[in-house]
Parts: sequence; C-alpha cells; structure tokens
Amino acid sequence: MNTLAGDWWESGSWWQLVVTIAASIAVGILGAWAALRSSNPKRQLTWRVRSNTPLMSVPGDPQGSELAVTFFGTPLASPRIVELVIANSGRRDITAAMFHDAQPLRFDFGAPVCTILDVTTSPAGSIRPTFDTAGWHIVGDDTSGECWVDVLPTLLSKGQEVVLSVLVDGDEKPVDLVRFPLVDVTPVSEAPGERSRALAEALSRTSIYLGPVRIRVRSDRP
Repeated sequence: MNTLAGDWWESGSWWQLVVTIAASIAVGILGAWAALRSSNPKRQLTWRVRSNTPLMSVPGDPQGSELAVTFFGTPLASPRIVELVIANSGRRDITAAMFHDAQPLRFDFGAPVCTILDVTTSPAGSIRPTFDTAGWHIVGDDTSGECWVDVLPTLLSKGQEVVLSVLVDGDEKPVDLVRFPLVDVTPVSEAPGERSRALAEALSRTSIYLGPVRIRVRSDRP
C-alpha cells in the first residue's frame, strides 16, 4: 500500500495535475482583475508648480535705479510669474461631463491674479482649456482682485499636459487646489520641480512687452 501511494505521489501525472490547477486559478484571477480594471478605469489629474519667479527685487538700489512693472498702466508692487502644470496622468480621458454640476477646478495662488500670460497644451491637437476671469480686476492702485484661477469644464485627454503662465502681484505662496469637482478622478499634487525658467535675458532689456504688461528699467539719475 505504501509503495502504491509513493508511486502515485511521485508520478509525473500528479505534478501535471497540480500545475494545471494552479495555472487555471491564476488565469481566473488575472481575468477577474482585468475585467475589474476595465470596468473601473483609473482617472488621475496631476498638478504642480514648475516655477515661481519674481520679476523684480526690492526697489530702490543705492544707484537710484529700480525695475518697474506695470499692468495696464498700474504699478505692481511684487509681480511674479507662476507656471502651473496640469496633466491628465490617468489611463482614460477626463471629459467635461465629469465636472460635477459644471463647477470649475479652482487653483488658489495666494496673491491677486492679474492675468494669464500664456497657455500651452500638449500633445499637438489637444483641446486648450478655458478660464473664468470674472474675479480679476485692476482699478487704479487697487490690485485686490481674486487670488484664484478657475478652469472651466473641458476635455482633458489621456496624457494631455497644460501649462499656465500666470502673472500675480504678491509674495510667493504655495498654489493650492481648493476646488476639485471631478467625479471618479483622483487628484495628485507633485512636488515642485527643480526647473525654473530664467528671466535674465528678458530682464536685461530696457523694455519688454508681455501683452498688456510693460517691464522697464527706470532710472532717476540725470
């Protein structure tokens, strides 16, 4: 009896049966996982500040010269250019219908927003988002407009990246995502990158135009 049991246990047919059962179980688990992943696609929105660059230092140097920045003729006390990157890093498109109750995404810059200087989107052919600018205002010396940028409901394709260059007037503050109405989408905040756009070439010129923004070097010396 012991001999027969040993022969059966050590036979190749037994191990073949074990391997077949294990393979069947593995295929079943993988199939269930694939079906679950397909029916519940992961959508993810990633955002980060790529650069936060002051346009001028503390005014009033010993030589009597300083850098002056105006916006529609209004002097800005502490102008900065903030580059915000928004990317669809998930496996599926994010559609405009996924913005609950048609509410926009809202990014708070911690300082009054003057304008969006530039918007780029990649890859080529992807839809450029639109923004709500109703809260921004500059009247005389009043730059106390809203501190946020609203991204209106839009299609963000899989792999799409949007870069906003925003002019703000105020000290450097973290940019916060304060409204996230997207349904079935995970927000992810990446750490700020080490890259920062150099403004040395632009600031070395006497006068530069960025749409309505004028940057010039002012000298009080005769």
